[in-house]
Amino acid sequence: MFGKIFGVNKVKEYELISKLFGDTDKLFQSDAQIIEINGQKWGITCDSFSLEEDLFTPDNPYRLGCNLVTATISDLFASGCKPTFYQHSIVLPKNCDEKWTFDLVEGIKDTLKKAGCVLIGGDMGQSEKFSYTGIALGQQVQNISRIFPQMHQKLYISGKLGDANEAVLTSQSTPEFELRDIPENALSCIDTSGGFIDALWQLHELNPDFKIDVKNVPVNDIALLFGGAGEYELLFTSDEVDENAFCIGDVVPNEKGVFLNGIELTQAPPDARDYDNLSDYIGDIKRMVYDYFG
Repeated sequence: MFGKIFGVNKVKEYELISKLFGDTDKLFQSDAQIIEINGQKWGITCDSFSLEEDLFTPDNPYRLGCNLVTATISDLFASGCKPTFYQHSIVLPKNCDEKWTFDLVEGIKDTLKKAGCVLIGGDMGQSEKFSYTGIALGQQVQNISRIFPQMHQKLYISGKLGDANEAVLTSQSTPEFELRDIPENALSCIDTSGGFIDALWQLHELNPDFKIDVKNVPVNDIALLFGGAGEYELLFTSDEVDENAFCIGDVVPNEKGVFLNGIELTQAPPDARDYDNLSDYIGDIKRMVYDYFG
């Protein structure tokens, strides 16, 4: 994500996860971990958030609560799972205002209700700074992952992009994330929790024998696609027309490369966790965009 400047960089993170789980070709192939319970497949996801790392603004606590739930359960939707059970841990600042806390909780509660997901427990604590961890569990109702089936497919995005990255760049409030459901006819899916180009590059690395040809992305400025602020839209493929999403290109088997508006992308976008400050990170994004598009 955009704000992960002082954490473990992505390469190191992947190495640590691989050590924890051992060598398996199933790692990173879906947004949620898929497990089998009594013959049924269920997805489980766990995400931690902080205002510093994820750059969620605290000025609207109700919206923050909504966004924290949406960001957590987005992994389930991207894995074909219906959110059913939810747990969380809220760590509040010691000087936290009571109304701010109540508004935060209302946002969490309302979004869980909208998603049809039940809060079954959790924990609450205090520290110097706010942090939040969400855990969600849901049965898999569509067998989708980040892996493309061996066929020509259309590429879709569930909504417009760029507002979260624009908010960071202009020091504005974090926008409300849309609560997206599982795309009905999706063949593969990933969410844009780390930004659009980051999600696109992950699909490319997992599916090296496919050409991903992207164009007509619904964004005001193409540079905003390269930032790492999560917008939690669903990037998915389908062989059917989806009138509830934007068709932004094609996925073609037995070809290679990832292209944006006719330009081949040759490297992953900068990872904010590799930088000591935000300005250097933004500078490298601007240079990358200029190198590609002038």
